[in-house]
Amino acid sequence: MKKAEKIKILDDLIDRTAILVYAGSRTQASVKDDTLSFLRQTFKKSDAVEWEKRISKIAWSPSMWHSRTPKEVFVKYWNAGKKEFKDVLVSIKNEIELYTPNDEEYISSGNEKENNIPIIFLSHCSDDKLYGNALQKIITGLGVKNEQLIYTSHPLHKIPLDANIYDYLRKSITTKILMIFLWSDAYLESPACMNEMGAAWVTQSDYTNIYTPNFSFGNPKYHECAVDPRKMGAVLNGDNHCKTAMIELKNKILTMFGLSVEEKQATYLLDEFIKEILEISNQ
Repeated sequence: MKKAEKIKILDDLIDRTAILVYAGSRTQASVKDDTLSFLRQTFKKSDAVEWEKRISKIAWSPSMWHSRTPKEVFVKYWNAGKKEFKDVLVSIKNEIELYTPNDEEYISSGNEKENNIPIIFLSHCSDDKLYGNALQKIITGLGVKNEQLIYTSHPLHKIPLDANIYDYLRKSITTKILMIFLWSDAYLESPACMNEMGAAWVTQSDYTNIYTPNFSFGNPKYHECAVDPRKMGAVLNGDNHCKTAMIELKNKILTMFGLSVEEKQATYLLDEFIKEILEISNQ
């Protein structure tokens, strides 16, 4: 579906929502069903589910209210739910308008061949730079080139010309991007990190989760993020689970970039990585 078609459908849904007046649930249900259908056609399944969760939390279904609820109370909350639903539609539209390239730009850019080079984006908080440096060493040690890794805490891996993260990922829409999220409590408090996560979500990039040793998995902000918190990854504590997860990441990177390394070199890189993260944890 072209960008202009998506915008047209959303404008129609927004208009239909704006004129809703409660006189029965059929028209309301129709708008909701059409919205869910649009999400499933437009986004990959995991992303559509996140929007559906937001919509499901909106308390404006007539069935949610008791028949004896005073009309003025019902109307007040129903109108608030309608506004919230409309706001969700506007948010979807804004993201598509801002971060989806125009069809003409995509077709005529002439950069498709260049953009087919895969990229790894290591999303991290500056507080976790030491762990990020350890990941940078193992990634480049596998043969990933400097320009194929975006890691803003290292001078050789910054976004070209310090471009905005949204603009960079949007222009790389034809690129195969692997986001590596280096989770920490500080990451969840960083607006810049949340922006990077949002950009990854909008461009529907593949991602791997990596966690600092003291990460709070019960933090509500973690479970409210756009990515799937159930998609587990490596906890950087150096145990066997960590080693196994890092071997899986190594294999994923080698496959993605079409690289190969001798087993002896791969073992050395992993051993040095584990040694380094244990030293960081003990500081």
